[in-house]
Amino acid sequence: MFGYWLGVVRRLALPALATGVVCTAAMTVALVLGDGTPWSGAAPQALAACAAVALAFTVILSTSIVVSAARTARRYGLTLGPEAVALPSVREVRVPAIEGRTAFQLTDSVRYAVERDPDLRLEAITALGHGTLDLTLRGPSDTTVFVQVRITTESLETAAVVEARPAATYKRLDAGACWAIARVVEERVAQTLRAEATHGVTAR
Repeated sequence: MFGYWLGVVRRLALPALATGVVCTAAMTVALVLGDGTPWSGAAPQALAACAAVALAFTVILSTSIVVSAARTARRYGLTLGPEAVALPSVREVRVPAIEGRTAFQLTDSVRYAVERDPDLRLEAITALGHGTLDLTLRGPSDTTVFVQVRITTESLETAAVVEARPAATYKRLDAGACWAIARVVEERVAQTLRAEATHGVTAR
């Protein structure tokens, strides 16, 4: 979890720095024009005050994000790690080639598995096609997550790629929810493909 917190801090560093610069400039001008403080004295005061504000902002917000992400991970039985910071969250499943099933049939089987899964709150299916499944899911923190599943069938293996990202841009800090949902969808995809592979072997 500490690794995830560090990742969130790095993501917040640039916004915090920009906020600190604007705050420092505004406070310096206010001290010079309002109180008549010399520039040489106003700038260090403003810099110290705004640095403290930026640091507090970063620590408080990052801690809140980590607590929320850890709660989400626990709900799904996962352990939060630094890999959860990346957006989009991408997972991959590979199984031996599944004979007698098209990419569309496999995709439809995955859709069915997601729809009946009690842990995944499905809001909408926005695309369903030959190896293409686009879903909108809602995480425990009410973050809406857009999930894409791409399935390809080849002569030697069947592969699936799960990609999850926040549906709203302003929710980019809630990467933990995307990672957790991507992990759960990945597991359901893997279970479905393995079941299809087993069914194909039995049918032969």
